[in-house]
Amino acid sequence: MIINATQIREGMILNIDNELYRVTWTMHRTPGKGNACMQTKLKNIMTGKNLEKRYLSNERLEKAELDTRQMQYLYKDGEGFVFMDNETYEQTTLPNDLLGEGSRFLEESANYDVTYHEGTPVGIELPKSIRIKVAIAPPDIKKATATSSTKTIELENGMEVQAPGFIKEGDYIKINTETLEYLERVS
Repeated sequence: MIINATQIREGMILNIDNELYRVTWTMHRTPGKGNACMQTKLKNIMTGKNLEKRYLSNERLEKAELDTRQMQYLYKDGEGFVFMDNETYEQTTLPNDLLGEGSRFLEESANYDVTYHEGTPVGIELPKSIRIKVAIAPPDIKKATATSSTKTIELENGMEVQAPGFIKEGDYIKINTETLEYLERVS
């Protein structure tokens, strides 16, 4: 599918020089002098290499044709993460580098949308936010300031995030899976 550069959006997968790149950031720039352009940051799906490119507004690009399948996460083995297609019950192993940091958010038996390009898995759609338990939280130290303070806490999956001082061990919090930021405390 061919699109204009002005139609580029974050999360979109583009075919550039026969390689697939996920758009991680975009900005439409309209300088006082010269032509308007779309500035982008891209990440190669297979190699993980980052790329910054600028496209004139009238340039045309190829958006990759993708197929999405609902799959259930089963387990992790030495080669990667094993998923089962919910329709055909066929099992597929996704390599570790394809999921990256997102692998820490996988829950066994949960369903995820796995994205394919020409029969090859190229990505997985994680929920925008997840509920997770706080494993380690240092005690809150009261300070004589009007601003709220944050502290580093450790989650049950081993990740560390910044959270407000009132968060304690055993609490459940919601975090953004893309930015790894604390969103709120949940019950």
